[in-house]
Amino acid sequence: MKESNEVKTLRSKLLGMELELNLLSKDLERFNFELTYNQKMLEATLENLDFLKSSNATISLNEYKKIKQQKKLIEMRIKYYKQKIYPLEQILNRKEDNHKKEMERFEYLYRMQFKSNILEFPCDGRKKA
Repeated sequence: MKESNEVKTLRSKLLGMELELNLLSKDLERFNFELTYNQKMLEATLENLDFLKSSNATISLNEYKKIKQQKKLIEMRIKYYKQKIYPLEQILNRKEDNHKKEMERFEYLYRMQFKSNILEFPCDGRKKA
């Protein structure tokens, strides 16, 4: 049976949507990974700063300043990734909903292609001779 044009266009549209969803989910996954990595780095940096403040360890002032600069840099990265993750999650959820709706529409139209389209007309009341 020949596939209708609408089913063909929906099929290609769905493939494009799935590719886009795949890319977005990988971006979101990467941002989440970077966020957790930077949060762990911040914890380690804070522990180092606390250790340096509380202990009698000798450290140069330049090294202490470097550690404080790293802390600020890590905090900026955490803020950046948090700002990127939330909108990306919203976009991904919206696109997943659209994909689900288009998939339902595609399934309906695809099934309708194979349904027999026999037209039945009511009896017009005339008698056949």
